[in-house]
Amino acid sequence: GFACAGVALAFMAATFALESRIEAARKAWRLPRWAVTAAGGLVVGAIAVAFPQVLGVGYEATDEALHGRIAVGLMAALLVAKLAATVVTLACGFGGGVFSPALTMGAMAGGVAGAAMQALAPGIASGPGAYVLVGMGAVAAPVLGAPISTILIVFELTRDYAVTLAAMVGVVTAGWAVDGAVGRSYFTWQLARRGVVLEAEGPAARRAG
Repeated sequence: GFACAGVALAFMAATFALESRIEAARKAWRLPRWAVTAAGGLVVGAIAVAFPQVLGVGYEATDEALHGRIAVGLMAALLVAKLAATVVTLACGFGGGVFSPALTMGAMAGGVAGAAMQALAPGIASGPGAYVLVGMGAVAAPVLGAPISTILIVFELTRDYAVTLAAMVGVVTAGWAVDGAVGRSYFTWQLARRGVVLEAEGPAARRAG
């Protein structure tokens, strides 16, 4: 949960920080918006040359991780690559989603955490697929601000109460950590940057606002 909270925070903070820097540079250099988009496309394309799995919504890579068919080193690399590609995509103004990339990043983070647990405690660790599922929920929930929906998705996917209980622990832990750090999901943070602060936000967000 804490590891996935770190991924969620890194994704959100990096996206908005890069977006602000790009907009400031664009105005300073008087660049058209299409130039920013073109530059972002070049960066994403360069990442995809090394890691073609970052293109698209990422369902194929997520499925491979769920079935334990990706080495831990590649999962760690894909986590960084997918995070970087998604941040650049959103910050440069591409039309792109948040939900599916969050699931993919969570899957890779969960897979890496699962490999670490299996190395530390092979006798009690679960299979890699369970950690991938928990990671998917624990990254997506704080990013989307939808913990209950995310837990229900895991249960609908697995019909497994044990895995769902683990997902609940991961989601609650990650959500608590992200709320304590910034008090916002991706979308409420995005609204706050546009001057719309929702009353339902946590105390940390109200203090920051």
